[in-house]
Amino acid sequence: MEKEVNCINSKSIINYVKVHNNGDCSGLIKHLDYEIDRLPNPESFLTDSNNWISCAVTIELLKRARIILNDEMAAYKIARHAVENSSLGYIQKIFVKAFWSSEKSFKHAQAINDKFNRSKKVELVDVRRNRAIFRLHWDSSMKLSKDLCLFNHGIYTFLPTVWSGKPYTFKEECCYFNGAPYCEYHIKWQFQNRVREYFSRFFMSRTILKDIIAEQEKDKELIEIKYEEVNRLNLELNQKIKQLLAVQETGKAILSVLDLKQLLSVVMNLISNVCHIHRAIIMLVNEDKKYLEYIHGMGFDGEVPDEVKNYRVSMDRVSNILIRVVNTGRSEYVPDVNSSNLRKENIILTYGNPVSVYVVPLIAKSKVIGVIATDAVDEDGVPEETRETLEIFTPQIAMAIDNARLYSKLHEQMIDLKQSHALLSRAEKFSFLGNIAARLAHEIKNPMTAIGTFIQLLPGKFDDEEFRKDFYEIAKEETERVNNLITELLDLVKTKESHFELTDLHDLINKMILLVSPQSNSKQINMLRDFDPDVGKVWMDSEKIKQVVLNLLSNAINFTPQGGKIELRTKNVLRDGKPAVIHIEIKDNGPGIPEPMINKIFDPYFTTRHKSSMHSGTGLGLFIADKHMQDHNGTMEVKSRVNEGTSFILTLPADLSSKLSNR
Repeated sequence: MEKEVNCINSKSIINYVKVHNNGDCSGLIKHLDYEIDRLPNPESFLTDSNNWISCAVTIELLKRARIILNDEMAAYKIARHAVENSSLGYIQKIFVKAFWSSEKSFKHAQAINDKFNRSKKVELVDVRRNRAIFRLHWDSSMKLSKDLCLFNHGIYTFLPTVWSGKPYTFKEECCYFNGAPYCEYHIKWQFQNRVREYFSRFFMSRTILKDIIAEQEKDKELIEIKYEEVNRLNLELNQKIKQLLAVQETGKAILSVLDLKQLLSVVMNLISNVCHIHRAIIMLVNEDKKYLEYIHGMGFDGEVPDEVKNYRVSMDRVSNILIRVVNTGRSEYVPDVNSSNLRKENIILTYGNPVSVYVVPLIAKSKVIGVIATDAVDEDGVPEETRETLEIFTPQIAMAIDNARLYSKLHEQMIDLKQSHALLSRAEKFSFLGNIAARLAHEIKNPMTAIGTFIQLLPGKFDDEEFRKDFYEIAKEETERVNNLITELLDLVKTKESHFELTDLHDLINKMILLVSPQSNSKQINMLRDFDPDVGKVWMDSEKIKQVVLNLLSNAINFTPQGGKIELRTKNVLRDGKPAVIHIEIKDNGPGIPEPMINKIFDPYFTTRHKSSMHSGTGLGLFIADKHMQDHNGTMEVKSRVNEGTSFILTLPADLSSKLSNR
């Protein structure tokens, strides 16, 4: 609220209305201004000359006085009453009286105005021994009304009564509120007798001194009252600070609790200790079933009665105080249950038998999610301090409950998701196995058909040595092929538990190079090693990594031309902000893989070569190798260009122990 008009003016309005309205000024002050309404004693504030209010509030007071008294000239009469009864306040009265004459007082009109009013500027146009002309320049940025002009009429007309003179002859030549740029006042007064004027000056100082002493005595009493009030306010402020600190600390505590049952116990302990509440219940809105339901309670003798635990209130029962608070989002206090219109046979009232009831909404994300209801069983009711403290805590309580419910819902959804994922995974496995079975049947059918055909022809060509020799070679090769297919199928479908241990990676790779050396030597392939010395022992399942490296080396030898080369590199790679990894690269200089095939090489039964001395081209090798890398939380990447060769890069976490020890 702006500070534009001193409360000396509002005091004069209130005093006048009290005199002429049987001492009642409630209609004058009630719902006057948001800031004033929140004060513990608005009337005391408006009658304290140390306070200031806005021009808008002053205008509203004058307007209400005019309506209450049914008098269009109320503002003028209020000013007259204030001057004649010294209601303007001792500072203003003494300040004016000190000039002891009209001429001097008008010369200081602006100084007098500035002490108590900032809505206008006073311009003295002319002043003579028995007359004066001055103008009021109103501040157009403020809210103004004709009542202000009438109020000034009264002040200036009866001003000389302050020093026991007669009222002025007053005439307003033009008015700001009738369209003029200012209000112009013409004032005349009678010539004062010289002797009387002399004696007035002589006795004026003594009168002013007496007034000052009298008012100082009043000030002394006022200062004592103000001191006690300030001291009381300091105590209240300290208490509020403690409450706010408690809100901050407890808010952190309750917002960290995600289990709803545990949270409700924490909340009840909180409102019991901080809000000094001994009995309360929490009820939450069940949106699916459209009712308010009991969730948690405390303060009942022994266990909470089953009737209270099972208490439900339909959202359609708008007359119920709990539902009403949910619908309006505003707290309600019933100081006397017996004289209220609450339904006395209500379960909560029956078991609690309270004298007073207080219900506060729980609002989270601009939505009422429930209520906290507390009561008192003595005649004092629920203290105002308790109600205010509970109002402070409920937003955080509501947020914490809403978070806990959301967490509970997400937890349930996660369980459902895991179950769905398990079912989906099972279905995918069945689908995968069905696909494998179909392709396996196809792969086995071809060699078995060839063997069957030779068996049918064998009786007629038994004596044909060349036929028997060809039959033997083909039957042996195809039988080995079928055996390899079945062996790899078993490796694929059976669950093989991983056994992780620290293993020397370079030693493992060297052993695999030695294992394939007969094939690499026969093709005169140069095996080049570039091992990073920073790579030592690695946490791995050595059998699975052996199978991966062996598979990639075998493929590289198969596709590397006579006299070619295979490069093997390891490197410990440090990454900013991420755990270190180990790269293993196996690169050949073979024909490469066409780009359309790169995305298919890890599919089961996809192969670009069906026959080799070490692998029969089943199409499962890379698929199984990739699966083994996934078991290590690793990856397998392929880079290839036609006629330039192919490179497989394996990536293993440098430290798997912390990730895999809890598997």
